[in-house]
Amino acid sequence: MAGAALMRIRPSFGQGEPRSSATRWRDNFRICGHPGTSPFRDTAAIIGRNELRFVMRFFYSILALSLCAGFCHAQTAVSDVTVLKQTRAKYDAPFERNLQSFSCAVEFNWKQHFTEAVRLGDEGTDEEIAKLIQPINTRVTVTGQNAAVSSGMTEDEEHKLPHGGMAEGLLEHAVRFSLNSWLGASNNAMLPPESTPVHVEPSTPGYKLEFKVQTFDVEMVFAQDMSLQSEAAKGSVSDRRETDFRPGPQGFLMTSYRLGEDGDFRPGNRIILTYTYQSVGGFQLPEQVSINRESHHEVWHYKLSGCTVETTK
Repeated sequence: MAGAALMRIRPSFGQGEPRSSATRWRDNFRICGHPGTSPFRDTAAIIGRNELRFVMRFFYSILALSLCAGFCHAQTAVSDVTVLKQTRAKYDAPFERNLQSFSCAVEFNWKQHFTEAVRLGDEGTDEEIAKLIQPINTRVTVTGQNAAVSSGMTEDEEHKLPHGGMAEGLLEHAVRFSLNSWLGASNNAMLPPESTPVHVEPSTPGYKLEFKVQTFDVEMVFAQDMSLQSEAAKGSVSDRRETDFRPGPQGFLMTSYRLGEDGDFRPGNRIILTYTYQSVGGFQLPEQVSINRESHHEVWHYKLSGCTVETTK
């Protein structure tokens, strides 16, 4: 750019190389024919002033280009920071407001579950499931840090269940995993903090946001409305994660989260989580949750009901 600007402001001297100031002064001297007379001095003065103007124009141009480069860089940096701040503000993050925790009953239909999952036999017989497992009042309490699931039974009581309480343990794990995954969206942990240095550029669906986590370059892809579509280490496919969001009363709500089992994202090896929502105490909380574990051909569906919330003052 500096070279192009220089070419534009450089005076034209006709064909060949530009003549030096001394050469031009000598030519003017010969034309005047009177060495040392005032016409030479007048011509030299005029040429000197022209040279000064040329030099000043050159340095003004360079200064302008330098200032523009610095200003444009600052403008880009401010723009990237602004985009990140605006993006974070688009998402419903109840734990960043005044939600402290919520507690719900977990409704789960074991009979329905075994029509959607391969039964391995270590969960219990149909009779054992109906009489001993289905009546368990499983509950979950979710804070901004984690989801804690409980059967309301002591450890000894759980061990006395068929197969050491394998069925209840599997349900508790499914609930804990799905709600801990949801927490990433509910406290804006999926997005980089506002202080993170980021680079934003346009992409086909909307825009890309790039930043560094330790030694990894992370790339996030957003739609035009600023809803997150995917994230991955730059240039990597295996650790890719995909999301779907929909607008809610306080911002975007995550409706789907897809990740690779053991960090290997590919069809047939994904874990697909989906969420619907209910309003409790002015907060949008999960209601119907499903977990599809493709590698094991099993699907878990549960419902959160009777939810109560605790808030900070």
